[in-house]
Amino acid sequence: MDVFDQHVMMMNDRLEALEREGVKVFKMSTTEREEFKRCRRRWDFASLSRQGLEPKKPAIQLWFGTGIHRGLEVFYREQKNPVEEFEQWAKTEVERIRQSQNGLWDEQVQELENTIELGKRMLENYVAWASIEDSTSENGFTEVLYTEREFQTPILDPSGNPARFIDRNGQVWEMHLVGRLDMVVRDHYGKIWLMDHKTSKDKLDPQILILNDQMTVYLWAAQQIFKMPFEGAFYNVLRKKLPTVPQLLKTGSLSKSKQIDTTYEVYLAEIEKHGFNPEDYRDILEHLQEKPNTFFQREKVRRNQHEIATAGRLLFLEAIDMLNDPFIYTNMTWDCRWDCDFAQLCKAMNRNDDVDWLLRAMYQKRQSEGVYDRIQTIE
Repeated sequence: MDVFDQHVMMMNDRLEALEREGVKVFKMSTTEREEFKRCRRRWDFASLSRQGLEPKKPAIQLWFGTGIHRGLEVFYREQKNPVEEFEQWAKTEVERIRQSQNGLWDEQVQELENTIELGKRMLENYVAWASIEDSTSENGFTEVLYTEREFQTPILDPSGNPARFIDRNGQVWEMHLVGRLDMVVRDHYGKIWLMDHKTSKDKLDPQILILNDQMTVYLWAAQQIFKMPFEGAFYNVLRKKLPTVPQLLKTGSLSKSKQIDTTYEVYLAEIEKHGFNPEDYRDILEHLQEKPNTFFQREKVRRNQHEIATAGRLLFLEAIDMLNDPFIYTNMTWDCRWDCDFAQLCKAMNRNDDVDWLLRAMYQKRQSEGVYDRIQTIE
């Protein structure tokens, strides 16, 4: 029996004991933490412990990220073709969306088809890149220990015991952190790391990743489960863009601009497609060969034990804030345009429009999927 199975058995016993005591469990996910701190109204809409709403047609960036994760899961767990998994998943999802909305407009169908094609091509290119990157001593690993494993573990109070809270109605709550670990890997030096898959429009600044606390919290949870220290986290980033095909000029040759956003393999394939001599393009090919691949990125962020322990202590305070009947208010920013599923609903509330109609037409109750934590994407 592996460590996750053992932890699940332990948690099942604990949940049964809590039910006998009449203690309710408050499940806090990373997404919920971010939504609570980003905008109380958004948190109130989405949280399964509040209204538990989601759009009938999901935001494309979130939907897309979920599909990419499915492809990478079968690639690393079963060594299967991630493109086929993604394509099958997308086909099923499009039909689900079609039924939930009683049909799709032509524009919606085209948007989904374009997104699916992008995902397939991205995964094709990723397989070629990872076949080399995964074996390097700097950013690679020798063993994939686990892929896509859900977890649930008690948040601890300052005394190190499972944290509890009594609300104003006298109900006792035990606080748990829930989520999903993308991968657990062992590096070439025997160290254990988490790996987090992300999709992004652009390359991510490593300094931003250092400030991101999602993986610090996940490292805390992983150490509760494994009972051993973790070294840190790999951020495995897939850029939501395909390499540019070099332009065929009026002179009959390919553009040799070194500003082109492409890869050596794509440029060489275009040379061969037109039957050109690679020697005539030696300069640009050598430039692209030396240039790091900008479509995939893997960054290692180490966390020391003090950082990880601090993240665990802050979880206790965050959970109390959520359970303590917080005031609900909005926090509208420019980012609402792309990062919030409830922007239209929020604007309707501010204008005193027909909110009930909008709720019925565009939203539905979220279905709890175990301890599933929605996929994070970065714009």
